[in-house]
Amino acid sequence: MAIPAHRIYPVVALALLAGATLWLERVSAPEEARTPVVERGKADFSADGTRLVSFGADGRQRYELLAERITHYPGANGTDITEFTRPRLTQTAEGRLLHLVADSGEAYREGEEILFTGKVRVRRSGIPGEPEAVFVSDTLTVWPDDERARSRTPVVLTRGDTVIRASGMQADNIFGTLQFDGRVNATMPRSGRNTP
Repeated sequence: MAIPAHRIYPVVALALLAGATLWLERVSAPEEARTPVVERGKADFSADGTRLVSFGADGRQRYELLAERITHYPGANGTDITEFTRPRLTQTAEGRLLHLVADSGEAYREGEEILFTGKVRVRRSGIPGEPEAVFVSDTLTVWPDDERARSRTPVVLTRGDTVIRASGMQADNIFGTLQFDGRVNATMPRSGRNTP
C-alpha cells in the first residue's frame, strides 16, 4: 500500500527542521564550550600539587603551569586530554609577566591548546608609564606556543582607568594585540588635553 505524498511532506519537513536545528546549535555553540570528540575512558595518571614547565628549543622556559590536581586521559593519535583543577599559568612574553588563574582547565594535543574555564582571570604586567592589564571571563583558550588567546564568552578588560566590555576577544602575542568581538562598551578617562 502506497502512502500518499501529501502525508509524507510534513514528516520530511519536520525531519529537515530537526536536522537544521541540531546543525545550527552545533555551529553556533562557543568553541570553548564544545566537548572534543574523544571518549574519555579510565584515567591513566593523576597527581596532586603538580608543576609543569615547558621549554623552547633554545632551552628557555616558555611557561609554567601549576595545578592542585592533574588527571590524564590517554587517547590515540594525539587525542589525549589532561585535566587541571585550579590551574595557574605563568608566562613571560617580551619582558612582560602574565599570570592566569581559573577554576579548571583542559590541555589538548600535548599542551598545544589549553582551555581554561570558570572565573578566568589574567593579569599582564605593564611597562614603565603603562599600567598592567587585567582580563576576566568565564572561558579562555590559550595556544602557548603561538602566544595566542581567544574567548567567545563575555569579557572585561581593565587597564588603568579604562574598562572595556565585549562579547568576546582574540589576542596575539598574549594580549599584545587585541581584537574585541560582538558588542563592545568602553569607559575611558578624559585625557588632560580634552578637559576645558
